[in-house]
Amino acid sequence: MKRKILAAMLAAIMLFLAAGCTGGNGQNNGSEHGEGDVNVTDKPAEGNLIKVEPHDADIGIWYSVWYKYDPEYPNDSTKNLWKDWDIRYDPILPDGTYGLYDSGDKEIIMFHLKELTEAGIDFIIMDQTNHIDVGGGFINDRAIAVAQCIQEWNDAGNKPIRYCSAIGAIQWEPAGKTIEDEAVLLNNRYLRKEWGDSYYMVDGKPLLVVYGDGGEQIWKEYKDGGGQSKYCDKFTLRWADNQSRPGYYGWAYDKGTQQDENVMVVMAGWDNRKGHTPVPRNHGEWYRNSWKQVFTAKKSPKIIVINSFNEYAENTGLHTAKTDYYGNDAPDLYWNMTKQYIALFRNGGWFDPDNNLPEQN
Repeated sequence: MKRKILAAMLAAIMLFLAAGCTGGNGQNNGSEHGEGDVNVTDKPAEGNLIKVEPHDADIGIWYSVWYKYDPEYPNDSTKNLWKDWDIRYDPILPDGTYGLYDSGDKEIIMFHLKELTEAGIDFIIMDQTNHIDVGGGFINDRAIAVAQCIQEWNDAGNKPIRYCSAIGAIQWEPAGKTIEDEAVLLNNRYLRKEWGDSYYMVDGKPLLVVYGDGGEQIWKEYKDGGGQSKYCDKFTLRWADNQSRPGYYGWAYDKGTQQDENVMVVMAGWDNRKGHTPVPRNHGEWYRNSWKQVFTAKKSPKIIVINSFNEYAENTGLHTAKTDYYGNDAPDLYWNMTKQYIALFRNGGWFDPDNNLPEQN
């Protein structure tokens, strides 16, 4: 009798396990998966979880280099961009306190590089889309400081991280020559042999992201018309705008993350405070749904771009910061989510579409 009961129990268990690998109609829920695909299944008997297999991709993040701050003049908007732009964030500082910083401060940069590499970020996109030399070059000066610190960081034997730039002067001068002119500046200032090999490469050339509506078409027409492209040809050009386009590198994906096998953009929310309809964070829901698109994509992307590390002016920043802008969320909620989702993508595990932090194996 005991043997019969044991055999029945074993049979029931085998049926249960088999059911866990198929849908209610007995068909396998997964599609045919090749290299780089994400396998999606329900975790047996534990709710609405999604199985994520380990995958590899380069992961980049937009990085703001424009924060100008002189603590001796905290109320002077000409020396305090945080005040000038009415930025309602106090980011975490290297000593664990919260406050404001200057993007050119080496201690701050090195702290950020530590945070970025520990999170699994492979490269940053330095946001120079307001024109490289705007405001007397204060953004360019700080971008150069970041690039130099990255090379120093890498030369010291730390986990490497790379940089590239995003330009956007075509917002004001929509012409192909505008893109070429900014490429000249980047080539002369950032592709310097003495700085080593810390520029991020795509298709064998340094990546250059061009931001602005219609940029890709502007460039095509310029090239088709015989426009000079000597310096742009030194880069791999990629594009960004606010149209939520598949395969673009940003910016405001207000229609949600778009699946694409080359690059996918995730963000937690967006509000540029200039009249556009904002994308509310909803206590992590938008960000969670952004990553869900990555985890359920039929083809895993080659590159994931995160918007953003510290773009607090348009409220996309994810790095730990105190703010009253989006309610009473914990200061480190979105940075912790970022780290966990990167780990989940690379190591595999179970994604919970209904809760902010994923389960790990």
